[in-house]
Amino acid sequence: MPELPEVETIRRLLGPQLTGKRIAAVRFGAKRVTMHPGPAGVRRQLLGAAISKMGRRGKYLVFRLSNGRDLVLHLGMSGQVRRFGNVPMQPHEHMRLEFSDGETISFVDARRFGRVCVTDVGAVPRAIRGMARMGLEPVEKGYSAAYLGERLSGRRARVKTLLLDQRVACGVGNIYSDEALHRARIRPDRRAGSLKSPEVSRLAAALGDVLTDGIRWCGTTMRDGGYRLVDGGAGSFQDRLRVYGREGERCRRRGCKGVVRRQRLGGRSAHFCPVCQR
Repeated sequence: MPELPEVETIRRLLGPQLTGKRIAAVRFGAKRVTMHPGPAGVRRQLLGAAISKMGRRGKYLVFRLSNGRDLVLHLGMSGQVRRFGNVPMQPHEHMRLEFSDGETISFVDARRFGRVCVTDVGAVPRAIRGMARMGLEPVEKGYSAAYLGERLSGRRARVKTLLLDQRVACGVGNIYSDEALHRARIRPDRRAGSLKSPEVSRLAAALGDVLTDGIRWCGTTMRDGGYRLVDGGAGSFQDRLRVYGREGERCRRRGCKGVVRRQRLGGRSAHFCPVCQR
């Protein structure tokens, strides 16, 4: 699933290119992801509006429109924002925006878990109700060891599981939770409430650092190609992963001779080094 660094990369790429451009046409594929308020309503509320600003909240990409509405995209498990140009609709292409200057962008999602929503600015309709429950992002001001500690204190759930809760670590998913826990030297299956104050401090810092690094390297493109840049290119943070997707390989912490393991926690995979993560 695209996480905060991947969505932020898309925002940074599209913002300078689309700001000020007016939507002249909206086209839909034969099969569509969930849309609010339905394809006809989405088209009606987008046509003629200009993109005034590109934003992001957690894993949601937000297009602020000149007509007082927001176009909100959630990329789901495999969603992409791509530029195909003026060619026939492509496989798994659900929506294409055509601008008055001939520019186009498309929402593509092979697994169809993504969502498209047009809403009044500040409103949170049922289709994107998860946005209303989000906590702070580890890369924003106010996210601290104290903030994280309050959300982990007394909890018996595994720390990896809680890091996937958007109220605890907004924008964090499977990849960056594993990487942050490795940097903080904490096993993913530790009970969250068992973490001592120094461990919480290390984890809070590691979450911010790993997301910042993910943004710097334009996100993580794994072998399945689920995440791609707008032009179809790949991010490069996958070349710097320490544990995620590296089961059976040597730990990349200097001086550590451990071998990365993978285990299932709450239906999700967790990758860790049994030697340097405690």
